[in-house]
Amino acid sequence: MSAELPRAAELTMQQAIPPWHFAMMNDQERNHAYRQAIETAVRPGDLVLDIGTGAGVTALLAARAGGQVFTCESNLHTAFLADRVISANGYGDRITLIPRSSTELVVGRDLPGKPDVVTAEIFDCGLIGESALHALEHAHRELISSTTRLVPSGGRLWAQLVESESLHGLNHVDVVEGFDLRPFNVASTRGYFPRRIDCHPHTVLAPAFRLFDFTFGEPPVPRTRQLTVPVTRDGIAHAAVMWFELDLGNGITVSNHGAGSCHWEQAVQTFPAPVTTKAGAAVRITARHDLCALTLDVERTRL
Repeated sequence: MSAELPRAAELTMQQAIPPWHFAMMNDQERNHAYRQAIETAVRPGDLVLDIGTGAGVTALLAARAGGQVFTCESNLHTAFLADRVISANGYGDRITLIPRSSTELVVGRDLPGKPDVVTAEIFDCGLIGESALHALEHAHRELISSTTRLVPSGGRLWAQLVESESLHGLNHVDVVEGFDLRPFNVASTRGYFPRRIDCHPHTVLAPAFRLFDFTFGEPPVPRTRQLTVPVTRDGIAHAAVMWFELDLGNGITVSNHGAGSCHWEQAVQTFPAPVTTKAGAAVRITARHDLCALTLDVERTRL
């Protein structure tokens, strides 16, 4: 058992490590899916690169499956605790922890060679907000080969238009107690932010639609898409709600769609100027991502 930390060190850890780590570690659906996928992908003796290890769960799963694991974590405090977790579980000889981002790794210096398997759980509620695509682009360019197996192997991002003054009010303000506060809206978030959609009154205005498909076995590139979405209900489109599906291979998936015990919330992007919708008409959605950020623009059109 690792020695207890001094109280000052404990306080530093509590301040430096976000508390959502605990919800993530206790997400049984996520953990079970990754265990199945890693046990399927990793063969005894494989060299495994684990990107963004957090508390070390994915690295431990890969080592238990027979891999020789090199894992990285950019948060130095998280990396320190992950190293203690790895040692406490008896895998210190099978896992090498590197306290740096994967984009700083060099084959031949940090890794003995190009890995047979890459595992990663660096996905936020909207899939790309934790620079997952940026890390994968770098990995394709600098770290992996054409035969490297990836867990997950890909993902899909979905969206749905909703009417919800509650969600819109999380990111915009109008008149309060007779005072015009709209100048403050320059500080509104232009991208998405996490929220439990079921905690906010909302009305669905159109069927769900796929925004982007990602194949992680190929280098990701920035993309722009225009979609025409048929509207099924009169209303006001205040926001788009987004969720992902991760393909972990062999039919194993994990998603943050809807309610449940999943630790991920849904991604919400509000529209600065809400759009009036009419059943039987349509809206045009322009979706863009630059590997790190995603934005949606909406305008009315006709079928």
